[in-house]
Amino acid sequence: MPPRFRLMGSVRSVIAALLILAAIYFATQTDIYIDPRETETLEGVRNLSQRDDLNLLFILIDTLRADHLGSYGYSRQTSPGMDYLAETGIRFARHRAQSSWTKTSMASLWTGLYPSKTGIRRYDHALPETAEMPAEILQDAGFVTAGLWRNGWVAPNFGFQQGFDLYHNPFVQQAPKSLRRAARAGRIDGTDIDVVYSAIEFMRTHADRRWFLYTHFMDVHQYVTIEEMAIFGNRYIDAYDNSILWTDRQVMALTGALEQLGLRERTLVVIASDHGEAFGEHGREGHAADLYGETTLTPLILSFPFILEPGRVVETPSENVDIWPTLLEILGVAPLQQHDGDSLLPQIFGDPDTSEPDIGIAQLDHSWGVRGRPSDGSVAVRKGSLRYIHHEAGAGGDELYDLANDSRERENLLPELADESQPLKERAIAELEGEAIWDGGVRDVELNELNLRQLRALGYIIEE
Repeated sequence: MPPRFRLMGSVRSVIAALLILAAIYFATQTDIYIDPRETETLEGVRNLSQRDDLNLLFILIDTLRADHLGSYGYSRQTSPGMDYLAETGIRFARHRAQSSWTKTSMASLWTGLYPSKTGIRRYDHALPETAEMPAEILQDAGFVTAGLWRNGWVAPNFGFQQGFDLYHNPFVQQAPKSLRRAARAGRIDGTDIDVVYSAIEFMRTHADRRWFLYTHFMDVHQYVTIEEMAIFGNRYIDAYDNSILWTDRQVMALTGALEQLGLRERTLVVIASDHGEAFGEHGREGHAADLYGETTLTPLILSFPFILEPGRVVETPSENVDIWPTLLEILGVAPLQQHDGDSLLPQIFGDPDTSEPDIGIAQLDHSWGVRGRPSDGSVAVRKGSLRYIHHEAGAGGDELYDLANDSRERENLLPELADESQPLKERAIAELEGEAIWDGGVRDVELNELNLRQLRALGYIIEE
């Protein structure tokens, strides 16, 4: 069993100070913040693969939709810290997740494979040991690897721990009482402060090693904030935005700790999400129910050990399956052996490969939470600006949208473009019929009552 983190008094004081400073970081004083990083051009990104000291901090913010961040055009100041990272790094403007449900989405993110090939579509599915995970590649390359998670859908019993020296749910409340004010919402134990404390202690302990740290934040999913961050109102969507502002401060606490520990100029920081959140745009609230843009358009931000001048915005479409092919190439380590995603470095450097079709896939089995119920899948296939959504059960009929003229997917063009969209429908059906590529397929996991309670505490309905 991995040892638990134990914070000494002096370390606690430093971290507490960082969190308090993060509460006002960029909120009112961005004009006096002095970034310690040097300035580089895109050539600096190209040269990162030659470094042997580069760390990777991967921040996964659960349930974060892109268009509620300032850098993605949102009018509210929900994310000044992350916006600064985007401004001084690379932001992918048209990025999508592979599902609106965490487990399916995260399986695709980690493996670089579409859901049809991971086979992870139901609540009791688990990745087999034969699945190749990026943490295993980095571990073999000499990185110390750690994962700090609070979402039960990425728990070790579902196979997501592979390749991690430490894979830990920091359920022990480590933050001081002064930082543990009553949350406005939340159902699972703790807050992301627990992840922040554990992450900073990991970075401090391994400051002289090369490491990969994955942090999975959950406060946006749970609409958690504190009174000082609840500035946008009390509606459902306001509470969501309040929690983004709160989480933005946690992100800044992590990057601030990197600076304090002398690690910022040795660390690549990545911000991503597994899915978004709906607020009635198509008649639903929440996620894990459909594949429209509000639940699949997610942020992807790369912040480098240097200030990228000028900052880069990649407008070509990208997906979560592209993340690890990109990061492994940046780090200069071995690639994934099988992957649907591609490295985004050509897009970053302005030289995309136009020989391959511009395709994007998202998938959801609406029966994911019920044992024994027949498959009821939906698949969204995007080619160019056209996005086709196919429903296996046929309820409500298929849909076709032209994202170039209808980014919010309001006008179904299928009746007038049925013939032109037939290849997209055929691809969607093929994705539904796909099988896991692993020898023996996916594992089925028996969940005990404790496991089920923990997952239901996230707000999901699971029927045995």
